[in-house]
Amino acid sequence: MNSQTQTTSEVLPIIDFTDKNLQEGSDSWISACQVIRNALESHGCFYAKSNKIPNELHNSVFTLINEIFDLPLETKRKNTSDKPYHGYYESNPHQPLYESLGIEDPLKKEAVQNFTNTMWPQGYHHFCETMNLYAKLLVEMEQLAMKMVCDGYGVDKRHCVSMLESTNYMLRSFKYKLPQKTESNLGLHAHTDTTFFTILHQNGVTGLQVKLKNGEWIDSDPSPSMFLFLAGDAFKVWSNDRIEPCEHRIIIREEKERCSMGLFSFSSKMVETEEELVDEDHPLQYKPFDHYEYISFRAGAGGYKCCVKEYSGIHYADDSK
Repeated sequence: MNSQTQTTSEVLPIIDFTDKNLQEGSDSWISACQVIRNALESHGCFYAKSNKIPNELHNSVFTLINEIFDLPLETKRKNTSDKPYHGYYESNPHQPLYESLGIEDPLKKEAVQNFTNTMWPQGYHHFCETMNLYAKLLVEMEQLAMKMVCDGYGVDKRHCVSMLESTNYMLRSFKYKLPQKTESNLGLHAHTDTTFFTILHQNGVTGLQVKLKNGEWIDSDPSPSMFLFLAGDAFKVWSNDRIEPCEHRIIIREEKERCSMGLFSFSSKMVETEEELVDEDHPLQYKPFDHYEYISFRAGAGGYKCCVKEYSGIHYADDSK
């Protein structure tokens, strides 16, 4: 396998969310839950194929993304947040190709409206309506996947419902310009996310790569109908080390500007290991912690690689001696 001849859709499993037989409790459901569990334990990611985002909506979203990034720099800088990784990130000497903006609580119409009014004080009804709808459809997919993960591990449904009810979301847009002759084609450094799940949806331009368990990097499939689900640091804690967060990066190779959208999920409650995943063979590895405090910790620690073991690992002090 290598990144020049294979993409992740040839290596990672694809869960068909359009399958009418994918009903909770059905044979197709049970099978898909195990496939997702195995994929997360093996590589920390999987694909979902879905027609929930029609082409018209996909095209509208990515047209609007370009409009956002075409706004003056002083306007984009008004996208601020007290949470790391939630506001505007502009290009810098360390990452000259990368630019990103975030919409917190995109399920709430008023939150999307506030973001819209910040970017366009005169108002932009189409942007607000489109992004709110887009976020709702992505969240439906994310919650379906969460239910399947819980079922794959035999987690009590009440625990799963509680987990879903305590989830916060952020919708984030990314743009990568083409490198100049003197610049590297590295769009974004290799990193894991701090989330439970990150769903990445792309504009058809390659560049996103994920790292497999054997250490090889392979290209993602940027097709509009494909949604790449990446496990983040929080899943490592929740699963008691069964799930490894997926390391990924951006390498710009096409002569096209690359855009993508991401839905990021965080816990509004304490992140803690699912009690049903602790037993004699899998002793408890982590102490509960506040998700947003961990995000701040990792941002201060450099922000690229998972350091949740250092932050809340019960045995970290012994392991590091």
